Amino acid sequence: MKWIKHGAGMLLSALGAALIAVLIWKGPGWVSEWRLRQEKPETPAVTVIEPSGAGNSGDFGENAENEQSAEEIEAAQREKYASILARNPDVVGWLTIEDTPVDLPVLQTTDNEFYLHHNLDGEYDDAGLPFVDYECDVKEGRHLIIYGHHMSSRFDALAEYYDPDFYEEHPVIQLDTLYESSLYKVVAVYAVTARTEDADFFAFNTYVDFDTDEEEQEYLDEIEQRAFYTTGDYVQADEKLLSLCTCTYQMEDARLVVMARPLREGESLEAGTVTVNPDPLVPERWP
Repeated sequence: MKWIKHGAGMLLSALGAALIAVLIWKGPGWVSEWRLRQEKPETPAVTVIEPSGAGNSGDFGENAENEQSAEEIEAAQREKYASILARNPDVVGWLTIEDTPVDLPVLQTTDNEFYLHHNLDGEYDDAGLPFVDYECDVKEGRHLIIYGHHMSSRFDALAEYYDPDFYEEHPVIQLDTLYESSLYKVVAVYAVTARTEDADFFAFNTYVDFDTDEEEQEYLDEIEQRAFYTTGDYVQADEKLLSLCTCTYQMEDARLVVMARPLREGESLEAGTVTVNPDPLVPERWP
C-alpha cells in the first residue's frame, strides 16, 4: 500500500511539474491573447436585425425611421474605437468568425508585409495580425482583401473553409470597421499560387476595386471557375466583396481565399446550399 501511495504521489508530482512547465511555456502567450481580445470595442453601433417579418427584415439600426446617416455611423464607430486607435492608429476594424480564434483587430499600413510579423504595438511577433491590403479603400472600395498567417493560431481556422462542413458551421463573417459594422456570408472558397513565376499565377489581389459592374462580373465568373465550392445565392455584380486570404499547405506557396458578400435584407444567417465544383481551376502544382 505504501508503494502504491508513493507511486501515486510521484505521478501527481510529475503531472504538477508538467503543468507548471506548460504554464511557463504557454502562459505568456495565453495572457497576450487574452489582453489582445480585451481591446475589442463594445457592441457595434450598427447591427443587423434578423428576419422577423415583412417590412423590417435586414434593416440596419433599431428601426428604419431611426436610421443614422453615414456620417453619424462613422462618428459612432470612431468613438467606439477611440481607445485602440490611441494605441495604434493603423487599426481599421475588427474581424470575427464566431466560435473560432478569429476575433481580432484588423490593421492597414503602407505595405503588405509589416503586420505579417508585428503585433498591435508594432513589436515583432511571428503570429502577426490580420491586415487589409494596402491598396484597398476600406471606406469606399468594392473589394476588401484581408491577409493573415495560417501558422498562427489566431488565423489558422480560416484554412478550415477548404472543408464545406466547416463552412456550414461558420457561414457568416463579421467585419466591424471605422465606418460601419457588417455581416458577410461566405459564397466561395478557392486556391491560388503565390509564385508569380508560375504560368497559372492569378493575381486576385490586384482587383481591389471595380470601375463597373461588368468588370466585377468578369472577376466573379473567374472565381466561380476556381472555387472548390460555392454556396447559396452567389454574388451579384453590384455587391461589395470581402476576401480573406491565408496560407494552405496542400502545396508550397499556396493560398486559400475565402470570398464573402454582405448579408442581404431579410436573408437568413444560416448556411446556404453548398454546390461542389467537380473540376475547379486549381494551380497546376495542386496535388
